[in-house]
Amino acid sequence: MQYFQIAEEDLRKVIKQGLQSGSEYVDIYLEHATLTNVSMLPEGENRAAQNIDYGAGIRCVCGDKTGYAYTEQISLPDLMKAVKQAASLHTGRVASAQPYAKAETCAWPKEVYRTQGYDFQPDGRQIEAMVTFLKQLREKVLGADARLVNVSGSIRHQVQRIAIVNSLGVVVEEMRPMSSVNIQAVIRHEGMTESANVSRSYRMPLDLLTEQLQEDIVEHLVKKLHFALTAKQPQGGEMPVVMGAGASGILLHEAIGHAFEADFVRRGESIFTDLLGKKICSEEITVVDDGITPNMRGSIHYDDEGTPSQYTPIVTEGRLTSFLHDRISAHHFGIASTGNGRRESFRSMPLPRMRNTYMLNGKSREEDLIADVKQGIYVTDFTNGQVQIGAGDYSFYVKAGYLIENGHLTQPIKDVNVMGNGPQTLADIKAVANNLIIDPSTWMCGKEGQSCPVSCGMPSVLVSKLSVG
Repeated sequence: MQYFQIAEEDLRKVIKQGLQSGSEYVDIYLEHATLTNVSMLPEGENRAAQNIDYGAGIRCVCGDKTGYAYTEQISLPDLMKAVKQAASLHTGRVASAQPYAKAETCAWPKEVYRTQGYDFQPDGRQIEAMVTFLKQLREKVLGADARLVNVSGSIRHQVQRIAIVNSLGVVVEEMRPMSSVNIQAVIRHEGMTESANVSRSYRMPLDLLTEQLQEDIVEHLVKKLHFALTAKQPQGGEMPVVMGAGASGILLHEAIGHAFEADFVRRGESIFTDLLGKKICSEEITVVDDGITPNMRGSIHYDDEGTPSQYTPIVTEGRLTSFLHDRISAHHFGIASTGNGRRESFRSMPLPRMRNTYMLNGKSREEDLIADVKQGIYVTDFTNGQVQIGAGDYSFYVKAGYLIENGHLTQPIKDVNVMGNGPQTLADIKAVANNLIIDPSTWMCGKEGQSCPVSCGMPSVLVSKLSVG
């Protein structure tokens, strides 16, 4: 642990203190993170800011009680003080009958993003490159249509240096990058004003900022703005819905994915609690949570508990085959962690969280799904979702889509809600297309006050009925 200027031997002393204080499991998470943000205002003015975060979090577990404390000073005295505080929060608790299993010896996952060679604290040259990229992008957006105004946006570049040591013998240390671009614009035409945004984010350094990325953003942004000028709000009712590939995966993530997280299952709050191994939807449906897709936002070599990341099928050919586990839920159920223990920073303790969650390809073509609908809607862009995780009820606001009339896409639509129940929607999927897209936008997942970067996606699917209104 040379980087954090503390000896591994001293970290072992801290863990020993936690165990002697009655904990049955102790881990330490050390982090140094830098975030550089360059923003572009509608007038073209640029601003830059940098944030540096540094500290360590210590978790002590005994039975069903967890104590957590953090410090912004990484030294043996400060860590000793934190571990005593964390351990004091479970005083009097009885340890589990089954002790925590020794960590499995797993090989480092194949490289899913670069972990070396980063400038940990971006200098003026990097900020200049970010400003230049935004200025060029603004000119290209404004040049695409004279009706476009008020172009703004930002670039965020983060590098985390993390280290994890625990009472099971795990020692992990690595660097994690993340670069993101977000652009917004407004279009005005014949008294109408519409806005749209496009974002792209990957676990990559700033060489993400290419001319090809600029062209991709301009194309999608202008397409969204032109669409908004012609789209209208449709009539509501219960009807078939075709969900387009890519961004529709946010519904899969929010309305269904959270119910697979094992802390909700452990507490009996998930609608899937008693359904492991049972058929819950069509055999054509397979849903995975994948932590090893190269360069995606949710990809990690190790989770924030030091467990190697992996590819986890949740639903396999219609059957529920796995929940998403951190070490605590895995210990509770007597199985291995799936590598889903994630946290926002050293100030937060890890929870079972999704990574890159998506549905695999089916056998149909998207045009065949549309052709099968006499009267319904096709939706491609969602926002402002509300979900009850336990019951799975949800409502999502549709920003873009089309009416389907007699098997054809007709009138562009916007500004309508789709409502339903996540597990029921999964069960009501009649067909799955073969056009999977994992959306590269700046998706964030919130849970218990923490936010983590994720990715989501799916192929187009036909849902037999949903409430639209």
